[in-house]
Amino acid sequence: MSDTKRTGLKIVTLERLNLSRYGNPRFRVTFDDDTVAQTQSDASINYAIENRTYRDVPLTVTFTRAGRITHLEVEKE
Repeated sequence: MSDTKRTGLKIVTLERLNLSRYGNPRFRVTFDDDTVAQTQSDASINYAIENRTYRDVPLTVTFTRAGRITHLEVEKE
């Protein structure tokens, strides 16, 4: 498995999707470079992504090979 990291992305829209099979939240995220991706089912990021910490700031985003978001990190200035 090789995850990919992309830097400098900002969240533009966040859409809540149906719950995962195990009842955990999932989201569709649109970034400022027009990338659209979903959070990975049952990943811990699904509980933190709505937090204001990730709004209007550059992020380092980790994607799976299938293009699912598994991790977000605020870039240090």
